[in-house]
Amino acid sequence: MKTASDQKRQAPEIDEQQRFMGRFQQLLALDAPPGITLTNIYQEMPITHPASICDIRGHHLELSTSELQLAAIRLCNEVYIRSAHFDRPVLGQLDGIDVRRGVVRLSNFAYAELQAENRETVRVRFKKPTNIIIHSGSNRISGVIHDISLGGCCITTLVCKGLEESNDIQVELKVIDHSTSLPNCRRIPCCIIKISGEQAPFKCLFSFRHNMQSEQFLSLLINQRQLEILKELRQTL
Repeated sequence: MKTASDQKRQAPEIDEQQRFMGRFQQLLALDAPPGITLTNIYQEMPITHPASICDIRGHHLELSTSELQLAAIRLCNEVYIRSAHFDRPVLGQLDGIDVRRGVVRLSNFAYAELQAENRETVRVRFKKPTNIIIHSGSNRISGVIHDISLGGCCITTLVCKGLEESNDIQVELKVIDHSTSLPNCRRIPCCIIKISGEQAPFKCLFSFRHNMQSEQFLSLLINQRQLEILKELRQTL
C-alpha cells in the first residue's frame, strides 16, 4: 500500500524530530489528558480512535489505542496524530506494535495534510475494480471504478466523446446484494465535473444528482462496504 510518506518524506532532520519530541513531552506533562486521536485512511475509509501517551524514548513515541486502530496502523505503516494542541495533523511512521499491550511505537514525525477531512461524504474502496456503464443519451460507455462516495466517483474509460456536452448522463452500477446473493442494479443521475487525459484511458470525474431510489441504493452499498472493511481489519488482528 502506498503511504503518504512514500510521496513526500525524506530522512528526518534530527533537529526537527527533537522539536516534535519536545511537543509530545509537553503533552505528557499536562495535568489533564491532551485529547489525542489517531486516524488512518484504509480502503479510503477513515479509521479513528482516541489514544494516550504511554512513553517517550529518544525519537520514539509510544501510544495506547484500540485494537482496530492498531490493525489499521499496521496495514498503512503510518498514522495521523491529531490534538487540539497541534494546529495541523502530525504523521508518524510505524516502528513497532505490541497488540497484547495495545501499544504502537512511532518515529519519523512530520506535519501533513489529512485530505480525507476535506471530503463532504464518506468514500469507500471496492475489493476489486468494478465495472460501470455511463449512459449519455442513447450512448453506452463502459468504464471501471475503484472507489465511490455518496457524492460521486471517478470512472476510467477508453471513450469520453460527447460527455462534456451532454445534459442527460446516468451511471449504471451493478453489485451483488449480500442478503440475497442476487445482482442489484441501479442507474444514478449525474453530471460530468472533469475529464483528465489527452488520450485513452481517460479519467472522468462525476458528481451524483440523486433521486430517492439512487441515494438509498448507494447509501446501503457504502454502509455494507464499510462493514466489510471493518471486518477485514478485525481479521488481521
